[in-house]
Amino acid sequence: MSPKKRPNQSRKDNSDPNRPHLPHRTANRSNTKRVGERSEAAFLDKAYDFGFGVARPWGDSERYDFILDNGLQLLRVQVKGTDSLRAGAYETRATYTVGKTRAVYTRRDIDFFVGHVIPLDIWYIMPVEVCTPQPMLRFYPHRKAKKMRLEGYKEAWRQLEAREKDNDAANGNITIQAAADETLYRENNPCGAGAPPAGPAKPGPWQKPTPWPIPKLEILFPRKPKP
Repeated sequence: MSPKKRPNQSRKDNSDPNRPHLPHRTANRSNTKRVGERSEAAFLDKAYDFGFGVARPWGDSERYDFILDNGLQLLRVQVKGTDSLRAGAYETRATYTVGKTRAVYTRRDIDFFVGHVIPLDIWYIMPVEVCTPQPMLRFYPHRKAKKMRLEGYKEAWRQLEAREKDNDAANGNITIQAAADETLYRENNPCGAGAPPAGPAKPGPWQKPTPWPIPKLEILFPRKPKP
């Protein structure tokens, strides 16, 4: 007896009835490129909510996905999303493809590496120096694992703020400091003691010029506020 033929059942029967049916796409199949695109779109929305300016480089030849403007600096940011749960951790790698090999991100490529745990919508904001020595990144957002290497960077969006050393620039001030050393000139210098000769000088004894007091110079130049 031949088995009865079952009626064809589409995958969409058990899905949301309001969800559009796209037969040319495998919606239930994980795709690395689509995972990355989802995280990039989510990062754009998140950064905009925090008040950052965000731009994208033309084409895809650069090592970074976004240029982030924090008001004082332009930061190169690479975003990678993951939905891969292995051995109790979400994994991704801080690497990129070069021909048939993989290379690790360094300071020459990017400033920050941002990991996105897609199922939980949790972000890890890491300076690239954290990722370079150990490019295999493992996140434990679903566990109380504060001692794990990367958990201190969870939702650390303030890493992208302007650094403290730029506070003077933020206030519109530029500090200039000057100093002078003591130079020996010839006694019969036609230009006078303490000044370099205009031309060849006649032989004569060396002497120390009359001291010229150089006070510490600090010039504050206030920038004009933006209209």
